[in-house]
Amino acid sequence: MNRINTLLLLLLCTGALASCRKVEYRTVSNPAYIRVFNNLTEPQGILNKRPRPFFCMFIDPVMDEKGKITGGATVSDFLNKRGVYAAPNPAHVGLSTSKFNPEYPGKELVPAGPVLNGFDLTNWAQISAGKHRFVFIYRPVSEVPFFQLQEDLRSNIALDTTIELKEKEVYTLHVLLEDFLARKHALYVRQENFYKQAFYDSLVYINFYNLSGKGYLQADESEKDLNSLDIANMPHRFGLKDDMHIYISHISEKDSLINEYAYQFAGTMHWTVNNPMVTPYASFPIFRDKANNGITTKAWQIIQFVKPGINPGVDFRYASVLPTLNVRFGIDYKAGEFGQVMFKDSLYNLSHRANEYMPNMVLNVHSGVDNPRSFGSVNSLEFINGRMYLMTIQRKYAPPVY
Repeated sequence: MNRINTLLLLLLCTGALASCRKVEYRTVSNPAYIRVFNNLTEPQGILNKRPRPFFCMFIDPVMDEKGKITGGATVSDFLNKRGVYAAPNPAHVGLSTSKFNPEYPGKELVPAGPVLNGFDLTNWAQISAGKHRFVFIYRPVSEVPFFQLQEDLRSNIALDTTIELKEKEVYTLHVLLEDFLARKHALYVRQENFYKQAFYDSLVYINFYNLSGKGYLQADESEKDLNSLDIANMPHRFGLKDDMHIYISHISEKDSLINEYAYQFAGTMHWTVNNPMVTPYASFPIFRDKANNGITTKAWQIIQFVKPGINPGVDFRYASVLPTLNVRFGIDYKAGEFGQVMFKDSLYNLSHRANEYMPNMVLNVHSGVDNPRSFGSVNSLEFINGRMYLMTIQRKYAPPVY
């Protein structure tokens, strides 16, 4: 169930003849919109005594006379590390009994963003514009609420910073390592502009960011979290160079390359952890299936990152092997020179793709008389310390006309 943006009122009725009680809606004056991700990962073992990156987040904290935090304008407990996929709808609400939250607002029932210029912002929380202090405190990995923890477990501050937010602007925030070797934390704040751009409904859009901590590629393997299931077999788990060329290939429903859209150059991904500017969007068609009257698509994508000077369409291509198999067939590359992300097919999500493929960027929703119908989306693919993360944003559409 979607988080209702306006929350005009909630009716709590007990039986058909029972009276209803009105619950007041918490309004936010002069709102900005924020979405917060915890991007910290730590290898866990005997030699690593660092705390696990599990937080209670305070916005504009309240202190007692001893300087201890007693509350805040916003308190978001159980902020866990993010998942590899940030869905276009509030998918975390109501799907799990766990208190652990993969993002903010995530499971939090707070005033959410509106539909802005056709983009659904229900995954962004409203917050008053202006200056705000953000404090992230390490806490034990448990479902015990923060203020029920013993006092010595409530004082390990991971990050304390103040930022300024502009009215009616949309922000994506990341807690991350600005310097990997020095373990220097930072709050990365990106002011988005996707809702200000003229995007075609018939295309999918994606942009790219390398937000790895400084020195990740050069760090010793013992410092990296390399054994997690989500990156154990990925060629980019050791890191990528600061500048990587991007190539996108498209695969048909028959698992064959769409030749005219194979190995298309899509720009360059730069290391931008110190420069939170929005990067240019690349685009590609939805590839609607003509046999299905153009209602849905079964196509899927592969995105490859290579150091400048390598062309995967020439250097990696095999006559009868999909580019998904490039790494498995022993391509000679050095750490930092090659990365790859593979997406599930749009409609069927075949089981042999379940664990190693990202969800497709083409969204299938019930629209008009069609259930489903395939629509494009706007996406950001973020590379952070050996992992690829996808954030997908959904647009609102009028009924399709053909």
